[in-house]
Amino acid sequence: MGLRDSFKKLFTPSSKDDRGSLSRKVQESPQDPQARQKLGLFLLRQGEIVEGIDQLARTAVLYEKSGFTGKAIAVLRHILKHDFSNLDLQKWLIRLQAQQGHLRDAQDQLQEIASGGVRFANDDQKIEFYRQVAGSMPGSPLPTFLAADVLLGQRKFHEAVNELEKAAVHVVPAGMVPEFATRMNTLLSRAGDNPGMLESCGFLWLAAARSHEALPILKRVAVSGRSTDDSQERADQVETVLRALEEGRESHLAGAMSFTDAAKRLAEPQPAPPSPVPAPSVKEESGAADVDPEEERMVKDAVSRLQAKVQEEIGESDPEARYNLGIAYKEMGLLAEAVEEFATARRHPPLFLGASCLLSETLASMGDLESAVAALDDVLSTDDLDESAALDVRYQKALLVARAGREEEAREILLSIYETAPDYRDVRQRTESFRQ
Repeated sequence: MGLRDSFKKLFTPSSKDDRGSLSRKVQESPQDPQARQKLGLFLLRQGEIVEGIDQLARTAVLYEKSGFTGKAIAVLRHILKHDFSNLDLQKWLIRLQAQQGHLRDAQDQLQEIASGGVRFANDDQKIEFYRQVAGSMPGSPLPTFLAADVLLGQRKFHEAVNELEKAAVHVVPAGMVPEFATRMNTLLSRAGDNPGMLESCGFLWLAAARSHEALPILKRVAVSGRSTDDSQERADQVETVLRALEEGRESHLAGAMSFTDAAKRLAEPQPAPPSPVPAPSVKEESGAADVDPEEERMVKDAVSRLQAKVQEEIGESDPEARYNLGIAYKEMGLLAEAVEEFATARRHPPLFLGASCLLSETLASMGDLESAVAALDDVLSTDDLDESAALDVRYQKALLVARAGREEEAREILLSIYETAPDYRDVRQRTESFRQ
């Protein structure tokens, strides 16, 4: 009997079975999930939906307790065909999918619910559902994004900020920077010139490890503060934090969500005493002197063995694994290795956008701005890039070409963005001098 036949048999009661015989089998073997499953399916076929669902839910419990999570998932999917609005069953299914490592399935299930598959009684119930699901999907910012969407629709901006703060740390590892940017753009458009909201937006980008996005927004807060006569203490805090960001010391600000908190963190003793940023050659020589040659050799050997094992066991058969490995390398500071992984992952169409953007970011960190721009040009040359993603990529390209000294090109890109989306991020402020 083939796999298809086995599966069909599992979900199709025998014509010889009737309710009485199936019920007796369940009474004789109450811990037998297959007997209970046959009864549940029979009841559904007879139109006894409530009792059938009850029996199948008990079946799923037995399968899960026995370690047959895959079968429990299959049973829950079958139940939801008859009762898709059952929130408890939805949470159960998503939890099992995430536990099995099927995070994409869990996210797809959640997206279907969010897109109208389930009609919630009110927004509070919807938010609570997303928050509960978030506990079953550690590492995925999607449930928190969806809760923030509801709060943004209610104009509860401070609560939306709190939700996005929970998600920010997971954005880059999950490859969901564009989705985070969409929520941030909405928040920024609603924030207007409110310095408090702009400050929150800036520190949210910082929490998502995107200091280049945070800095322009936080500078707007500084300008606003000067025009409203902030206290000298506040002005000093703002200036100190902005200087730290410009010097690349954002790691000292980890966890801060305000200038006051960030200034306190900067004032705390750091593991290494602060010193003026040395010239690159001096830094390299200093680093070389501090590194134990034997330790450096061991690290290189370990990385080489890992790369060989990845190539042997994964190759290009699992681009998502290569993508995640690239993120891990990047976070470890192994930028050259990260570049190789992102270059491999971007050959897989579903990962092309995210891997290309991370490739560009990594190349820029290595100082290879031209190659970083080229990676973004590859994205912009594709035919299936949606308008929102294209806007993000063009903006990133403008920042990169400006760093590369191509000010005129950056100016043209920013002005073209301003023509169609004047309120996108800080484009209005960046183009103000050009438009005068």
